[in-house]
Amino acid sequence: MASYYVESQSKACYKLNGFNWRSVLFGYLRVWLPLIAAIALLMTYAGDGSLLVGAVAALSIAAFVSTYIYDKKSREQDVAKLREMMQRHFGVAIDPFACLDNLQAEIDQKSQAGTTESLEANWYKSAIKDAFASKQTQELALLRARCDQQDQPLQQQVMDKIARAA
Repeated sequence: MASYYVESQSKACYKLNGFNWRSVLFGYLRVWLPLIAAIALLMTYAGDGSLLVGAVAALSIAAFVSTYIYDKKSREQDVAKLREMMQRHFGVAIDPFACLDNLQAEIDQKSQAGTTESLEANWYKSAIKDAFASKQTQELALLRARCDQQDQPLQQQVMDKIARAA
């Protein structure tokens, strides 16, 4: 019914904006492929298996491993960098743009930490343009800007800044 990002270490769960068919497909494949491989291997060792059953086992194992390799390789480099930033600051490797549970309050709170001054409403928009802002402030500003999903020019500005940082 919905797609979720679940962090394996912290067990944090975030509902995503929309349905991710690749995630659903890989979820099912990662359960059924090892089961198919195990059954085929048992049939082969029991003497009931033919070359075809051995091939099914080998293909199932290869497809299972491929789901992990393809998943990592298919991510866009810019989104991967945003996910790395989230991992570094919040312990969760998710792009705030993809998250239905808006992360803006958490990002604002982290930006506010260590200062007694209150944040301006759009602090992140000016921080993105500030060439003298600290790396942490820049990263938090980029992450916070990703929460403004309806602001397409801002999203383009964030992705351009991420691409230039590469």
